[in-house]
Amino acid sequence: MNPPADIVTARQLWWGVIGLGVVGLFVSLVDTLLNRQRFGAEFQERMQAADTNLAPATVDLLVTMGAVLGAVFGSVIAALGVLVVHQLGKGKVWARTLLTFVGIWLVIMGVASLFSIGAVEDIGPLVSGAASIVQAVMAAGAIYLCQRPESVQWFTPRPPGDPGKPGNPRVR
Repeated sequence: MNPPADIVTARQLWWGVIGLGVVGLFVSLVDTLLNRQRFGAEFQERMQAADTNLAPATVDLLVTMGAVLGAVFGSVIAALGVLVVHQLGKGKVWARTLLTFVGIWLVIMGVASLFSIGAVEDIGPLVSGAASIVQAVMAAGAIYLCQRPESVQWFTPRPPGDPGKPGNPRVR
């Protein structure tokens, strides 16, 4: 059977959250690569505090590798998010639970971004912060839609041998 309308909308909101996460990841990657000198200088200062001398070329390579690895890990997380959202549409309770926890974390991060956005000076962090705030709003909406009565019924397991209750949208 098809999921209820609230679950369909929640899935769309989660896809939007994932899409904004990819946009934020791309913006952060571009910002890091464009400001390699600044990040390299900060990294060099931290290494000197730890009494380690690194060549400037090594520092530049480490900053670039960190940005690329961040993009790879972020892409893998986004792909896993798409798989979990797909399972949400199939009525998997574990997917709803996992997305609820992730959504709560996104809401907390969005509120933190909301209060710190005034201190941002560059366009890259400003765009990432704005994406984080919109992600938080979309995640909160998706969590709410997954907790509505019709949605809860969609996720409620049936006892073995029960073909389904009248009006249960999960009758197979």
